[in-house]
Amino acid sequence: MYYFRNICQAIRTVAAGLRVTLPYHFARTVVVQYPEVEPTVQGRYRGFHAYQIERCIGCEACAKACPVGCIHVGKSGPRKMDKSRDLAVGGALTEYQIDYNTCLFCGLCTEVCPTACLRMGSLHDSSCYRRQDLVVDFVRLAKEGRRTLLPIWLAKANLPGWAARVRDYWRNLDRDRREWMARADDPRYCGELAQAAVPPPAAPPAASRPQEGAA
Repeated sequence: MYYFRNICQAIRTVAAGLRVTLPYHFARTVVVQYPEVEPTVQGRYRGFHAYQIERCIGCEACAKACPVGCIHVGKSGPRKMDKSRDLAVGGALTEYQIDYNTCLFCGLCTEVCPTACLRMGSLHDSSCYRRQDLVVDFVRLAKEGRRTLLPIWLAKANLPGWAARVRDYWRNLDRDRREWMARADDPRYCGELAQAAVPPPAAPPAASRPQEGAA
């Protein structure tokens, strides 16, 4: 009795799987001629990180949340946000590296960031010739005025139209903040920004309540 029951259960299990996978055997195969044709990327795609160094307070929450420990953060002193300028002031950021040899692209680092200075970007490719090139130094990129890495193929002269638009978008992003980006690792400059920070307005005094029974 159990023998035939197991056979029926096996047939139902296989049929349930084939109901999902079998239609793909008869579907039309779609081949995208990449890189001539732009690949379709969903809105919630988690690509290589985009980093706003001038808004980072160096709290290392991203490094602590990383399940593989691929993020390394270094600073010369404590940093805090100056909300009047949307800028982190205080110590200098001496190091911010992500090792994409081990990164899972899980996005946990972006979810815990208190200033939202780290987010998942849209770049899906990081072609390189050496594994060491997958260890990205975002402090160096900030000095070059860049928020994210630049793959080798995206630096070529003759690019398809869609790739040229992607390159120009990242090149022209946040041009008005380039000085802050380039000098975020300079302790003297960061100290001057901290001294020039506008203090938050004082809270108004609480109104005293009249005592019960008073005339």
